[in-house]
Amino acid sequence: MKILYYNDLDSSRVKKQFIKTVNFLENNDFVSAEIKKLTDKGYYRAKLDYENRLLFKFAQYNHQTYILLLEIIYNHEYEKSRFLRGAKIDESKLLALKNEKQVTEDEMVELSYVNHHTNRFHLLNKVISFDSVQQDIFTVRPPVVIVGSAGSGKTVLTLEKIKQLNGNVLYVTLSPFLVDNSTKLYYSDNYINEKQDVDFLSFKEYLDTLRVIPGKELDYRSFNAWLQPRKQAFGIKDTYKLFEELRGVITGLDITKEYLNKKDYLSLGIKQSIFLNEEREKVYEVFIKYLEFLNENGFYDMNMISFQWLKYNRNKYDFIVIDEVQDFTNIQLYLVLKSLKTEGNFILCGDSNQVVHPNFFSWTNVKTMFYKHDITGSNINVLSTNYRNSIDITTIANKLLKIKNARFGSIDKESTFLVESLEVNKGQVNFYMDSAAVRNQLNHSTGRSTKYALLVMTQEEKAIARKIFKTPLLFSIHEAKGLEYDNIILVNFISNNSREFNQIAQGISKKDLEDESFTFSRGKDKADKSLDAYKFYINSLYVGMTRAIKNLYILETSKKHEILTLLDLVENKQQLNIKTEVSSLDDWQEEARKLEMQGKNEQAEEIKKTILALQKPDWEPITRENIDELKKKALDPDNYNKKAKDLVFMYALLYNDNPCIAQLAELKYKKAESPEYERNSINRKYYIDYQSDNVKGIEQKIRKYGINYRDQFNLTPLLAAVENGSIRILNFLLEQNADTNVLDNHGRNPFRIAINKSYFTPNANTKLDDIFSRILSNDIRVKVNDRMVKIPNRKMEYFLLNIFMTLQDAIIDEIHKRHNEDGLKAGDIERVVSQYPETLMAGYRKKRTYISSILAKNEVDSNSPYNNALFMRIDRGIYIVNPELSVLV
Repeated sequence: MKILYYNDLDSSRVKKQFIKTVNFLENNDFVSAEIKKLTDKGYYRAKLDYENRLLFKFAQYNHQTYILLLEIIYNHEYEKSRFLRGAKIDESKLLALKNEKQVTEDEMVELSYVNHHTNRFHLLNKVISFDSVQQDIFTVRPPVVIVGSAGSGKTVLTLEKIKQLNGNVLYVTLSPFLVDNSTKLYYSDNYINEKQDVDFLSFKEYLDTLRVIPGKELDYRSFNAWLQPRKQAFGIKDTYKLFEELRGVITGLDITKEYLNKKDYLSLGIKQSIFLNEEREKVYEVFIKYLEFLNENGFYDMNMISFQWLKYNRNKYDFIVIDEVQDFTNIQLYLVLKSLKTEGNFILCGDSNQVVHPNFFSWTNVKTMFYKHDITGSNINVLSTNYRNSIDITTIANKLLKIKNARFGSIDKESTFLVESLEVNKGQVNFYMDSAAVRNQLNHSTGRSTKYALLVMTQEEKAIARKIFKTPLLFSIHEAKGLEYDNIILVNFISNNSREFNQIAQGISKKDLEDESFTFSRGKDKADKSLDAYKFYINSLYVGMTRAIKNLYILETSKKHEILTLLDLVENKQQLNIKTEVSSLDDWQEEARKLEMQGKNEQAEEIKKTILALQKPDWEPITRENIDELKKKALDPDNYNKKAKDLVFMYALLYNDNPCIAQLAELKYKKAESPEYERNSINRKYYIDYQSDNVKGIEQKIRKYGINYRDQFNLTPLLAAVENGSIRILNFLLEQNADTNVLDNHGRNPFRIAINKSYFTPNANTKLDDIFSRILSNDIRVKVNDRMVKIPNRKMEYFLLNIFMTLQDAIIDEIHKRHNEDGLKAGDIERVVSQYPETLMAGYRKKRTYISSILAKNEVDSNSPYNNALFMRIDRGIYIVNPELSVLV
């Protein structure tokens, strides 16, 4: 039996027993190893000695079985296992495993790759074996630059490198989805590292941590809406090109200025702008109007803010990691790295072949920016292996890179490499003439499948494609970055940009593409700015192709483009033969959720409308915005509005608004005179399914309105289930990925409702213990001293702030009666958390001394450099929430 060791496995305390047991496992001696099955999730344990156990799983790769050694469990304390998460194990009831044949197929972990030169593996929500190049990079200390194509594992490698770093670490990237995904990967399988404090932030969030930005970032949709009526007057046709010039050239390029003045802009070199010299006068005229538009409408430009925010920057981080660095402008990159305590302690990760913004990124520019730190070729590491795309997808993507190199020369040495696919799946690349018949057949076969997505070059082309293709998964190339689907359909990328692709293919023969060595070379004509002018088109085609994991379908209205010949794309004259696929509603629901997380709201809404057929409820939820108007009607002494009174009374009961109930009683509203007798009537009318824990009843409503719909009182199903302690419904909702970040009208998330229930009705709500850790919001974001503080749910500050905001007034009322104290002590918190399950809060965090240290560290007047000013000390050891703190929603 082959043995693989988890990289973080520490067996030093039981070294002799460990070696002996591993020897048993290697020799398939399961009886001597005393292997027993633990759970239905494929976990097994071997006996090291009387009190200690070795946790492992079985895995398969290339028909070979492996054992994955995960963790030492000391003193029979299975509940403290990182992987078992509080599982209650009775060893007397465990069944022995005598041989490998007893392990079922669904208990085997399927491995995608195993490097036979190492017996170590890593964990990031799945088992990862680094290849030799990745392993070499893993051991290199910062500064490190990691260059890799889509699917090369650069983000995974980067995250594993972060685990080696101590101190305060920043992980930053432009995409909020990538931040969220990376955070979940990093802390998957309950990973903990007490030697570091990592901030996972989008660049926008990073700016807010320096100072919360007033206003709203200008996106393309708002820019386009402003520009369209003025487009003819400005005399510039390409809206997106103009948008990117304003955001990547006039702003963002020069780190010494908020934006270029007209003289500087007009004198830019031929390779520093995507507009020709004679067009720039008009562009700058638009920019002046653009500045006026921003100021008059409350929008901001991210590059201009980045320059302005330099004055708020501070040396906070021991290490900084920038993912997808090719998407950053110069000023953004400069600002982030100014936060380092020690220059050079950075890891940069990206791929210049995926640049679809005119920020003129190149690894050469990166080296120039960091010349002080002697960033040389030895610091820049290239990952040329692809673990995502099929062989045929990788082959055509490599041909495109060869064309780019042959036509324009290399941007830099670091981007001059071909990709090798390690996928066993060959895949397919199919080229079809774009016709009504082909479109109709593709639409019929793929329009209801989550495994097919359709890409066009620009936003404008989406409207045309939508007339035929009914799939909700229709994206422009700017929207497609970061996406991946089994099958991608590219529509008229080349035909709709014939002039540009003819220029790209000009002067290249197939012979020029025969060299597999793909050597670094400069462009022949330095005055030729065509690389910059056409980089968008060839990179966009590259990004489009590499979104496909298995198969690529290319539709073009003309087959007479030279670039099609260079790519060896020959029209497939056979009839399209794609088996019609219809994904389940659950699959579509998950796809909509995933797209919402990625900010692809247009496509997510299209799924809800056309596939899930979600309906808008026939009621208007009572929200924080409309409750005052409703109360005004209900409490009007001159106009008896029974409907308004009924609604407000039920709302007041649900949200414990006693003053409102008293006002209704004064107006002779009879139900308000004995409110507690009426509480059951609300539950019967609105929450009977939750009271009876009826999953089917809730499932029907979710099918109709969506997983996060709001009821009459603005509760989502998850909020209502926590309020009613409906465990079966809660488990169902969490399996369906219900949003745990939702808030009720008191600003309470599901966790805060659970805190409240646990405190006031502890015996009735012990059943919530098992789901406590699963209903945490991702984080809590507050504004303090004009700065945003993002507190992730793994930090003690998250728990303290939620507890204070939920229970502060109630505990003060109790204490004030006895001791005349107007705040909370560490001992008060200790009593609240003492019964919280270990899966929610580790034992050491429940101790008064630890709680006291966190409160002191975060009090307003603390001198700690990491003080978030969350609490105010009003007397010795007595705290309240900082009155100047506000929660950001």
